[in-house]
Amino acid sequence: MTFLQPIALLGLLFALAPFIIHLLNLLRHRTVPWAATRFLFQARKSSSRLSKLKRWLILLLRVLALAALAFMIARPMTGGDSLFSLSNGSPEVLVLVLDRSASMETTTEKDSQTKRQKALEAFQSFARPWTESRLVVLDSALEAPFIIDRADSIKDEALQRFFGPTDTAADLPGTLSKTLEWLEETGVGTAEILVASDMQSSNWELERNANVMEKINRTLSEKKDFWKLSFFTMADPPPYNLSLSVDQINRMPNKVEPVLNLRKKGQGKEGVRLSTQTNGKSDILEVKLESQSVLWRPVFDLKNEPDEGWISITCPDDFCQYDNICYLTYGSTEPPQVGVRASNPRTSLILRSASQSQQGDLADSLPLSGFGEKDVLSRKILVHQGEINSDVEKVLEEFVVKGGRLVLFPSETKSSNISKLFSWDPLEEKQKDEFFLVNNWREDSGILANSSDGNRLPLDRLEIKRRRTPKQGETLAYYSDGKPFISSLTLGQGVIYAFSTLPIDSWSSMSNGYVIVPAIQRLIEESSSANSFVQSWFCGEKESKETTLFEPIGDTKDNVPYLHAGIYKINGRLTAINRPKSENDTLFLKVEQILGKLPDISSRILEDESSSGSIDRSEVWSLFLTLCLFLLLGEAFLGQPTSVPKKKATSINA
Repeated sequence: MTFLQPIALLGLLFALAPFIIHLLNLLRHRTVPWAATRFLFQARKSSSRLSKLKRWLILLLRVLALAALAFMIARPMTGGDSLFSLSNGSPEVLVLVLDRSASMETTTEKDSQTKRQKALEAFQSFARPWTESRLVVLDSALEAPFIIDRADSIKDEALQRFFGPTDTAADLPGTLSKTLEWLEETGVGTAEILVASDMQSSNWELERNANVMEKINRTLSEKKDFWKLSFFTMADPPPYNLSLSVDQINRMPNKVEPVLNLRKKGQGKEGVRLSTQTNGKSDILEVKLESQSVLWRPVFDLKNEPDEGWISITCPDDFCQYDNICYLTYGSTEPPQVGVRASNPRTSLILRSASQSQQGDLADSLPLSGFGEKDVLSRKILVHQGEINSDVEKVLEEFVVKGGRLVLFPSETKSSNISKLFSWDPLEEKQKDEFFLVNNWREDSGILANSSDGNRLPLDRLEIKRRRTPKQGETLAYYSDGKPFISSLTLGQGVIYAFSTLPIDSWSSMSNGYVIVPAIQRLIEESSSANSFVQSWFCGEKESKETTLFEPIGDTKDNVPYLHAGIYKINGRLTAINRPKSENDTLFLKVEQILGKLPDISSRILEDESSSGSIDRSEVWSLFLTLCLFLLLGEAFLGQPTSVPKKKATSINA
């Protein structure tokens, strides 16, 4: 039992007042023997024990009545599992923290309801015992409090924007933190908070949100017994799921070739028929799923299509509808101009050959001296080998920041490069017949990904004699000793790719072209698809949230970019909006992992929708008021004088 006004418990000291007054009254009287009363005392001796018991009972009732009055003023609270839970009174506010991420639209073999629908029903059951509480919903998509008049309002079709499905990701620690901030700002005294989530790992990111979880733990521990946290989790995995996402889009003359990632979970058919729409025209594509994850490169013929357009690709229905569709846009294309600047003539020729166009034209050779902005003005890809001085560094950095792709190769000198743009470790060499070997690289996406038929690039067959490993960026491929073979660094709107060796025989066997050619050609394909009149965003991110002027295209007429994936025309630009890639995460947390980040509070886990009955909390001051009145009535009854029975008159017969 807890108290909203614990200072009033000091009133318990005043409950001793009748006992103290009684003792003081005893001190005021002396016992003086008096012969005339001796017979009276003897007459009442038989009833003295009963009289004393009666006086002590009256005294006890007075003390208990004052104690009950003090408890009533202190506003006692009972709760949930408490032994004193004697009332069904309501907390001030019931809050639903609703996970509305795309993964909440998953169903199971046993139940056709989505996890989001189950969460809404759980909140209805949760709120049923507390009819007088205010009802508030904070969802992960909008993250703003929405007050409803009754629990069944969350199923109203007119309120689907606030409670319906979305294609967004979620930040559950952030949403819960905003919930607690709102409770503090509005001065809520007692609250029950229900967090409903499928516990997808990417929506919690406990390590990244460690500070937020500490803040939540601290706030709830300070509000202990007044703000209670409960979890409703839905961790049942689907029996079968096929997910589809876009890795990249390669735009070429008269066609577009997207790289799609197909992932299968559970047992299903190997042959799958996918529905497509190209600018509204329907078609069917077939693909074989020979493994759990497949990189697929379908080709869409655009000979009779406009220069700018859109494509949607849809998987057959399964237990996870949210990840069955992806969207892409394409624009008019022209081959990007690639420039090569290399200090080694042999390296320059190999790099120009690896960067040649589809027509077989070698990439342009850029001057070693007099290199300036005019040399990169209309280019999208630059390949650079050698030292980078301050003047060249400034030009290259501006090129990347504006969206260019820069491929760097180290200089042949032994010392470390001092460029601020990018730098390498000192030169390392192997003895004769020994090589640096590459044994691990990213195969699912990027410039080193497997080909569309599933074949790997032969990085593990490279024989590398010399290397200068890059110091910055994210490693895309590793040597057997853990050092980076190639790394990437995002700078502004562009990307820098840095190799650790040169494609000449004195350094490595990369001159055979089996690695360097597909890597650079993929960059060219990726850059070909870039166009100023089409764009691609992720649902729920900053750009889509700030969008106010938009026009849905195709079957997305009732959708909004911030909440729903689809094709839109935004500010005159054709835009493809897809669910965030984090929603493809197949790792789910256990609720105990989250509770481990909240060590100072006592949280509850609801196993089903009807679990709220055991956790209600209420004030029970009325119970103590009633008890006080009964005690005073008892004291009044015992304080009444004893009535003397009248003797019946007896008659004497003559």
